[in-house]
Amino acid sequence: MRTSKSITEKIKAPGPLWVKETAANGTNRVSFFSQLQGKKIVDKEGKAVGKLTNLSLKSGETLLEISRIVYTSNILGEKVILPMSSVSSINGDIRLDVARDEIPPGKLSDKELLVTETILDRQIVDIDGLKVVRVNDVLLAQLKRSLCLVAVDVGFKGILRRLGFSGLTSSFLDKLPSHIIPWSYIDPLDPSLRSIHLKISRKTINDLHPADIADILEDLNNKDRLLILDSLGDETAAETMEEMDPEVQATMVKQMDSDDVADILENMNPDDAADLLGIMSENKATEVLNLMNEEVAEEIKELMRYSDRSAGSLMTTEYIAVSSGSSISEIFSRLRRSGQEIDMIYYIYVQNDVGQLLGVMSLRDLILADPALQAGDVMKKDVLSVLPTATIEEVTNLLSKYDFLCVPVVDHDGKILGIVTFDDALDDIIPEDLRKRMPWNYHKLRRVRGAA
Repeated sequence: MRTSKSITEKIKAPGPLWVKETAANGTNRVSFFSQLQGKKIVDKEGKAVGKLTNLSLKSGETLLEISRIVYTSNILGEKVILPMSSVSSINGDIRLDVARDEIPPGKLSDKELLVTETILDRQIVDIDGLKVVRVNDVLLAQLKRSLCLVAVDVGFKGILRRLGFSGLTSSFLDKLPSHIIPWSYIDPLDPSLRSIHLKISRKTINDLHPADIADILEDLNNKDRLLILDSLGDETAAETMEEMDPEVQATMVKQMDSDDVADILENMNPDDAADLLGIMSENKATEVLNLMNEEVAEEIKELMRYSDRSAGSLMTTEYIAVSSGSSISEIFSRLRRSGQEIDMIYYIYVQNDVGQLLGVMSLRDLILADPALQAGDVMKKDVLSVLPTATIEEVTNLLSKYDFLCVPVVDHDGKILGIVTFDDALDDIIPEDLRKRMPWNYHKLRRVRGAA
């Protein structure tokens, strides 16, 4: 890894995201914003005119450049804005090349932004740690002829500097880890930087597991949640929404366009989509359903008719069902076609021509069966099932007692309506705080073990 020696001498302990140097140009003129804020401003006659309060930013060739200084006058206390061209040096004090009486009135352009308002205390999605971290300080460096923002500090050292504890012994500070993120590794959610909650590239976020994305979004404000959700593909956005806390879901859908909600619901599991529609207002839920694919909407509306905390409310209509006359080779072909869209493929349900449940095969049964046999020859006929009115407690007791991965839900005529999976039942009975501490792949591990 190539690094600029003069910068890395000042920035030790790379931290999880310090994977490349901030820029190819080396410099020995490095300072944190907190070390400049409050510095005395001196005019060309050596008279103190105020103290620095802020810096403005503008877009440069590759980095953000400091375009103006903002200071508070020591006479009237008013805010004074000066272009960087009026600054002769920053060395201890900040020295101007104009006298107090010659300082012209200044103001920010629409494209200039203040460090304290758009960078400090904003949030960054830390991909390595899968969490949201906060910008505690800003690292500035003189590159060529411009003072540039080269990195942000998200570590505890940045907090200490902001609080004025930079005078602590170097031996103590050296023991603290530094967490510096190069600006080149930061992608603002809002291109205008007006709402600069920051993150690593959204392409990187898209590669995370939806449960991890959901954890990140829950720590952001609603505007930034929607910005990230909009940057994800439809399928990833739907899976992420499924993993979110219902209160967060409700907050998000209130501010989403109905057609966007409809797109997400069409890619969600029907039972999760029904739950999400259930927390919307009646008018919005109706509007969203009218925008959805008619067949998918009818499927979800059917699930919404069941009472809360019943097998019907928990079941999903996505499962594999075949006729008793289907050959083993035909069933494998069906799995290849539908397996990418359906989570639970470890049980294959066998039904007659009118949809009545006749038996079940596990994936293990299917693999070991002679390809020439039919489903009716391989299936187990004694199938335990529940009615849609069964309580969640009854479902979970059945799943637990027989170590099932799911249980079929049938009507009074024995027709299969859907299935309740182990993880959906578990999610409903485990307290929220405990569920948050479980690894995201717990359910997948459980399913693989059960299928073995």
